[in-house]
Amino acid sequence: MKKEMRRCQHCGCLFEVCNKVKKHEFCNKKECQKARKSKWHREKIQNDADYRNDQKVAQEDWSNNNPDYWKNYRRKNKKYTDRNREQQHRRNKDKRAKSAPAIKSDLIAKMDALSPEKKILSGKYQLIPMAPDMIAKMDALIVQIDTISSNYTYSGS
Repeated sequence: MKKEMRRCQHCGCLFEVCNKVKKHEFCNKKECQKARKSKWHREKIQNDADYRNDQKVAQEDWSNNNPDYWKNYRRKNKKYTDRNREQQHRRNKDKRAKSAPAIKSDLIAKMDALSPEKKILSGKYQLIPMAPDMIAKMDALIVQIDTISSNYTYSGS
């Protein structure tokens, strides 16, 4: 009996299908198996709320148990960090040049930054000091903001 052949979803090479494997879509090369696992993980995160939550909790736990990881990584990999920072500055500059904002500033705003037409809602916010060339959330403080109506009169001393 002739073995069935398929093309690998990742590298495109032909491979022999194993009858024991349902939906055999990837060959046995290391990078193809990595791509298969990555595809499974993306789909699982997208479709399974419990798995997504477990992954989030695990990442938060890891982050809490390794608070200085990124600080140490940046210190140990100075060239890599500097190169990434340069590239980010270049991307930021290019993006600003395309959008031509009314106010020239080197500050990069978060995606969910408030615009004048949006109402400020009561809640907790991150207060971030503004400085030129700031691209990362540094020295952020958590603050509680409570909105009051425009006809409110202060009755304190």
